Amino acid sequence: MGKFYSKNYWSVGFQSKLYDRLSPESYFESMRRVVAFLPEGKSFTLLDAGCGSGLLLRFLAAHVVYTGTDLLKSGVDRTLLRAQELGVSDRVSCFQSDLTSPLPVDGQKFDVVVGHFSLYTLASSELRQLALKNLRAVMKAEGILILANPSVDYDADAIIEQSIRLVRERQGVLASLIKQYLVYPFTKAVGLRFIQNQLTSGKWQAYTREGLSQEMEEAGFSVQHIEDVYAGSAFLGVARRASTG
Repeated sequence: MGKFYSKNYWSVGFQSKLYDRLSPESYFESMRRVVAFLPEGKSFTLLDAGCGSGLLLRFLAAHVVYTGTDLLKSGVDRTLLRAQELGVSDRVSCFQSDLTSPLPVDGQKFDVVVGHFSLYTLASSELRQLALKNLRAVMKAEGILILANPSVDYDADAIIEQSIRLVRERQGVLASLIKQYLVYPFTKAVGLRFIQNQLTSGKWQAYTREGLSQEMEEAGFSVQHIEDVYAGSAFLGVARRASTG
């Protein structure tokens, strides 16, 4: 892939809505797994760190007060537009920010922080630690951190295969055939292969289970749970912020 494509991959995807249209069902399934670890039955505040186009909003319950932040203005703009489309603007706010800089948030505001496929694009462990500590600084005591990051076993073909199966189970054979032959070939060619190449080259971080756990613990979190998601191509980790320190 050329330098222009690499540099503008996310912004072009958000502005054109290609990111939304080409996202595989397995990606949405990993978001459902994020939601499974959220508090139930009470209102809480959530920071979507690296919110992209705000896809997580599609899966959140009405009692979640949502704040999104992204490095790209195109992501923030798309998230706010999605909130309007979903009719949830009254409980959604967004701001543009670099996670490696202190966040423009007053105090320890958030009950939950989610980083769904965001921190792995930071080039070094030092930058990822800085981002995690900045997120920790705006979390309430005993707040929940949920991260999803690609694994060393990232496999574009496995992601597509699982996505086709999930669509067939939930939407029927016709929908799965449309995805298989008309949508997912582009998903793999312009999205998943690019990400796989970035991971293989070391430009982006691919995790082991132990590596994800260690990274969260070094930033001051107590790891509660780690599981495979995204057709075995990623890990989802759940941790809590220490009440002191």
